[in-house]
Amino acid sequence: MRFEAPVHQGKVPVASVVIPTYNRKTYIRETLDSVLEQSFPDFEVIVVDDGSTDGTHEVIQPYLDRIRYIRQQNRGAAAARNIGVRNARGAYIAFMDSDDLSVPEHLQILYDFLARNPEYAMVIGNGAYLEGRFHNRSTVIAARRAAQLAQRGVTLRDVFDGRVVRLQGVMARKSVLEEIGLLDEWFRISYDLDLTLRIVKNHRVGFVNQVVYLYRKHGGNISADDELRSRENLRALDKVMSDYPEAVDFIGRHAFFRLYAHRYYRLAKALAEKGDMRGTREAIQQAISFCPFSLKYRLYQLRWT
Repeated sequence: MRFEAPVHQGKVPVASVVIPTYNRKTYIRETLDSVLEQSFPDFEVIVVDDGSTDGTHEVIQPYLDRIRYIRQQNRGAAAARNIGVRNARGAYIAFMDSDDLSVPEHLQILYDFLARNPEYAMVIGNGAYLEGRFHNRSTVIAARRAAQLAQRGVTLRDVFDGRVVRLQGVMARKSVLEEIGLLDEWFRISYDLDLTLRIVKNHRVGFVNQVVYLYRKHGGNISADDELRSRENLRALDKVMSDYPEAVDFIGRHAFFRLYAHRYYRLAKALAEKGDMRGTREAIQQAISFCPFSLKYRLYQLRWT
């Protein structure tokens, strides 16, 4: 690991924006421009290059007088984010992906919430799709659900009920991230779920129903790998059972087992699409073991037998 840009001296910034990148030379210039054009006046940008081989380094060169740039061998996005957090000088950490865009008020909106609400450890903002409406909605989190989250905050149940947490929309207090041990580097894509589960265990998490980022869908999105996401979501559920057993009673044992069953069902579908029928049958049998009276899962079991 080494810095490629000078560490700026002088006034310590209020917030640090951590941007991991890996082979994103096509998109990162637009991402950096959107972050550097924030209305919020007091922040630094830390780009952690996770071993790019596509010329990302050359694209970033013109920005070195305005950002802090760290290169490391490829270790994954969670490890890259952790390096960024450890080197951040701001008391507030915002995350951004190197293929998405920030709206001009991104940092101001999230910072204002945490400044007004010192009892909250983290806040999540909504996003929109760069290419326009997707899944028949204009925002990442649908309007009705987003309004509910903004009114009552994010609970443990919300974290599991769909993808409420996308790190592009998150700002957290650095002290809390350090308290929980930062991101679990075992995860490749579900570190956002795992991180939020560990925070919400002892802290409050808020939600702002305003668009703070624009999500870019493209063929290189690792989040589109449903087999990997399902396996990692199952690992996160296992960690909850082990480290936070009271969460099972909070959610309800039956509801918690439905979460397991649904993840195994999604894993079965992903494996079926890849032609791994042995893995498919094993996964759907696991789903049935958690929800033995589910007609849907038994019909899929017959289909795949």
